[in-house]
Amino acid sequence: MKKSLLTKSPMPNNESRRFSPLLGLIVAILGLAVLMVAQQAPNRHRMEDDLTQRSTRALHSAGLSDVWVTFTGRDGRLTANSSAEAEHALDIVQAIQGVRVAEAQVPAASVPPSVLVALGQGTASVTGTVPSERARTALVGAATSLGTASVEDRLTVDGAVTDTALGGLADVLRAFGRSSDGTTVRLDGGTLSVGGRVSSETHKNAVLAAARATGATVVDQIEVPDVRRQLQELPRLTFASGGDSLTAASQAILVRVAQILDANPSSRTRIEGHTDTTGTAESNLVLSRTRAAAVYDFLVGKGVAADRLSVKGFGETRPKVTETTAADRAENRRVELVAGTAGSPPDRQPPGAGPPGAGPTG
Repeated sequence: MKKSLLTKSPMPNNESRRFSPLLGLIVAILGLAVLMVAQQAPNRHRMEDDLTQRSTRALHSAGLSDVWVTFTGRDGRLTANSSAEAEHALDIVQAIQGVRVAEAQVPAASVPPSVLVALGQGTASVTGTVPSERARTALVGAATSLGTASVEDRLTVDGAVTDTALGGLADVLRAFGRSSDGTTVRLDGGTLSVGGRVSSETHKNAVLAAARATGATVVDQIEVPDVRRQLQELPRLTFASGGDSLTAASQAILVRVAQILDANPSSRTRIEGHTDTTGTAESNLVLSRTRAAAVYDFLVGKGVAADRLSVKGFGETRPKVTETTAADRAENRRVELVAGTAGSPPDRQPPGAGPPGAGPTG
């Protein structure tokens, strides 16, 4: 009798039919996150819209209606026509409550500014094209500060214009100051031309330093007074009779000479001594040297660098007029100051140079 083989199927596993608790937790968290995002999205959009609207109103109130602003969350992005506008707009937007941070961008512009400032007798005119109202106000204000009775504003604003070198023009005008005459400041295509008449070489150097600080290529058209003429127009230097002592009047004149030389540091001056024909030629040569040396010593004592002065005595060899009267002789007794720009060292001759025993007589 055959035995039958019985097989037994395994009983179902209850654990495999139950839902995993960990999987359920993950699904619940994801569902909650989706729900929260769905609920927060409208709130974020409302916040962004609110910040955009308040920022736009503030910019319009400040005259910056051309500046665009958008927000991502509480972070703002501005688009301005110039760096000057961008800087101003950033100050406004960053001060608005709720804004975390803001940044600005300026689209590349290819048109340089073109400006001409001309100052006359108590009047001024400002013409050209600038990138913003802020630049316009700065230029007109700088011209007004120079004491002009009226300023004719012919500027136009164009957001496509760059602000290259514009920021320094006000400093250039201030460097010219009120004592200048016929001042012109022209900025065109990256070139800055400055012209007019100023009081001295030092004054001119201050203007040129301000002009170069703008970063533009500077064209110098500035005039300075002729130092040679300034010295020639001063009263004649006089000395005590028969000697080399400067009179009080001559000392006052030389104080003015020192001021002129101090204001024109590149000038060099030759001090020339002359006498009349009274006495011997040898003694007159010595006297001319000692008188010129007295002027030299006085100017050095007033701060004029010694290497800017040279001394030469000519005695009676170069009369200014033909001597027929006492007045003619007085005219020939003189010390002349001859200005130049040569950088040669002074040819100072010792006051006592000359033949032994010679004394001052002329």
